[in-house]
Amino acid sequence: MIFQLADAFPPDATERSLPDAASGLACMARERPELLTRLRARHSLWAARFGPAGDGRIAGVEAALLLGIARLGQRHGRYGNDFHAYHNEEHALDLLLGRIDRLYAHPAASRLGHEDWLALELFAAHHDLRQREHGSHAWDPVGANEAASIAESRRILAACGFSEEREQALYHALELMIAGSTFDVRPPQPNDPVTDPEGADNSADLASGGGALAPRLLPWMQQNHPLQASRACIARALRLACIAADIDTANVGEPFASLCRSAVQLTEEREMRAGRRLGSTLSAGHCRDFLLQAQTHYLEDLHRFASAEGEALLGAEKQRNRQRMQALIVRLNAPLSPFQQGATGTEVIAAFQVAALEGG
Repeated sequence: MIFQLADAFPPDATERSLPDAASGLACMARERPELLTRLRARHSLWAARFGPAGDGRIAGVEAALLLGIARLGQRHGRYGNDFHAYHNEEHALDLLLGRIDRLYAHPAASRLGHEDWLALELFAAHHDLRQREHGSHAWDPVGANEAASIAESRRILAACGFSEEREQALYHALELMIAGSTFDVRPPQPNDPVTDPEGADNSADLASGGGALAPRLLPWMQQNHPLQASRACIARALRLACIAADIDTANVGEPFASLCRSAVQLTEEREMRAGRRLGSTLSAGHCRDFLLQAQTHYLEDLHRFASAEGEALLGAEKQRNRQRMQALIVRLNAPLSPFQQGATGTEVIAAFQVAALEGG
C-alpha cells in the first residue's frame, strides 16, 4: 500500500447494496447481460496467446470487473438516481471494451503481457468509482475522487477473492493507475518534471504540472517513497499508470464526433454539479465558456501523452482533432452564430453539436 488511506473513504449506500461478487453478477445480468460473455471471449483469446493466468484468477477478475461496473452504474449511472453525464458506467465500459481492444490490436502494445492487460481492465472498471468526494489530505497529490476509488477498489478485490499479501503486484498496479488518472486542470508549471526534468529535483510540488498525474508519479515516488520507487513491481506499475492515463484520455485521438460528444457530456455534468438547469438563462454563459475555452485548453495545454503506446495509437488523430477544434472554435466565435445567440444552456449545447457535426 502506497497511499495510506486508512478509513478515510468507508463504504457508502451503493457499496452496501452491492457488497459482493454475487450481487455484482446479478446486477449486470439484469442491466448488461452480454458483458460477461464478451469478457469471457476476450479472456479466452488472451489465454490462448499468453497461457492461463492462474487458478481462479480470471474468474476473480471478471467478478471484480462486473462489481465495479455495477457499482458505478448504480452510484452515478443509468442504474441509479445520481446520474453523471460523463463519469458513469458507459465511460468505464468504453475503456474496458473499445479502448482496450483497440490498444491490444496495435503493434505498439505488443510488449504488454497477460497480467498487464488484466490490470488495465480493472483500472477501466474501477478508476471512476467515486465522484462526489472532497478535500485534500495526506494522500496528496492524488485527487479525493481517485483516493476514494482506490480505497473501494481494494475492497472489491478482497470481495472477489484477491489478497494484497498474495497479489501485491496487482494491488500496486491498480493503486498507481487510479492515482495517475488524477487530472489537474491547471496549466503546466515552469518546474514541471515532465517538460523540465533538469529543474525537477527541488520542485516544491512535483504534481503541479497540469493534465494527468501519471507521468509525474515517478519523481513523486522518488521524493516521498524512495525505497518503494526502486522496486521492479513499482516500475511496472508506473509504466501501466502512464498507459492507463492515455486510455482514460483517449478521446483526444478518437473520431472528432466522439471528442465533441465527451465535451458536451462534461458540460452537462458540470452544470448539474453546479446546480444550474440547462434550460435556464443562467446556464448559457457557463456552457458557452466551457465549450469554447476548455476544449482548446485541453487539447493545446493540458493533454500530453504519458506513454509511447498511447502516442503511437492516438497521436496522429489527435493532431487532426486539434486542427478541427481550432476551426470549430472560429465558427463558434462568430458574433451572429447560433452558439453565441443561444439563450439557455440547452440552446448553446445544441448549437455546438450542430457546428461540431458540420466540422467533423
